[in-house]
Amino acid sequence: MSRRVNRRRQSARPPYGGLLPWLLSLPARLRVRGLLILAVMLVAMGAYGRAMVTAPPMPPGKAPAVEQTAGTPAARTAAAH
Repeated sequence: MSRRVNRRRQSARPPYGGLLPWLLSLPARLRVRGLLILAVMLVAMGAYGRAMVTAPPMPPGKAPAVEQTAGTPAARTAAAH
């Protein structure tokens, strides 16, 4: 058996690090790294776009409302005016 055949057999096995590093390096070994990056970017942009489209509008000049109970000094002052 030649050395070239022996190297091919060794590279087919997962490396010493285990299954996770082997799976993470799979796109690079298959030469599809750019396509994978593009796909992940498109998914992230789609999720962000969906969140922006479905979010309720925020009034531009209105501060968030603070709930007040009847016993607080601020509620008594507002009721007096």
